[in-house]
Amino acid sequence: MSFNKKITIVIVIYDSTNLILNCLSQLSNFNIIIVDNKNNIKIIEELKSYKNISIISKNKNLGFGNAVNFAIEHTSTELFLLLNPDIFISEKDIFKIYETINKFQNCAIAAPINIPDKDSYGIFPEKRNLYEKNKKLILHRNLDIPQGEICVDVTKGCALLVNKKFFKEIGGFSKEYFLFWEEIDLCRKFRKAGYSVIVNPNSIAKHNQGNSSKNSLLNYFIKSYHSELSPLIYFNVGKKNLRLYINILKYSFRSISYLFVLNIKGSIKNISKLSANINYILK
Repeated sequence: MSFNKKITIVIVIYDSTNLILNCLSQLSNFNIIIVDNKNNIKIIEELKSYKNISIISKNKNLGFGNAVNFAIEHTSTELFLLLNPDIFISEKDIFKIYETINKFQNCAIAAPINIPDKDSYGIFPEKRNLYEKNKKLILHRNLDIPQGEICVDVTKGCALLVNKKFFKEIGGFSKEYFLFWEEIDLCRKFRKAGYSVIVNPNSIAKHNQGNSSKNSLLNYFIKSYHSELSPLIYFNVGKKNLRLYINILKYSFRSISYLFVLNIKGSIKNISKLSANINYILK
């Protein structure tokens, strides 16, 4: 059996752009599951013509991690390759991370280097203060690209080859996250369970970051909201933490200030962050 048949590719789309067609152009030899998280009517019609693609949906936006958990129940292979719609990776580069995940028995995730992302891989966020004190001893995202396969704390979630057995063992993506930080949390769960996250720098994925969904004020609000909420969940910030209440005052002031100068986008960003802090306290 060729290696292509041992991997199921999983792609989650929401309000998708045509960039996904570029992503799919190199993947014709793979079975692909696409999770339709809504607002994709036009692109779904185009995708129906692909014989190697199955489209599944729960007719609502599940968020990223929960959509992947849903997709895994429809896979039969031992490995799945999680790709963002704005990623371009060749079959040759997929084979390189396939070799990596098979080489190391405890490897839960094998990942390429994502370019031009500067945060393609690195250390856990909670270790960054330690890094500042001793930069020479801790792997960090700003180091030069390594020469060989390396074990890392975290790697970016836009291109991950995952061992399904290990993924199910640690409970998959946490249901608490809707968008952002879910792959950091997943890597933390894998590392706590004794599994490795390995980057193969000889495998390259090109990332057209931030362009997988259409630009709209609603999408901007959603992304801003969850970029604020997800780290609060990750660090398990206490509901009585003074920082939350300072954030509420700060974002309230900024929201009003931006409105006065007719900066609608700035106001929306701060309203979304204000809402995230309030909802985190209330939930």
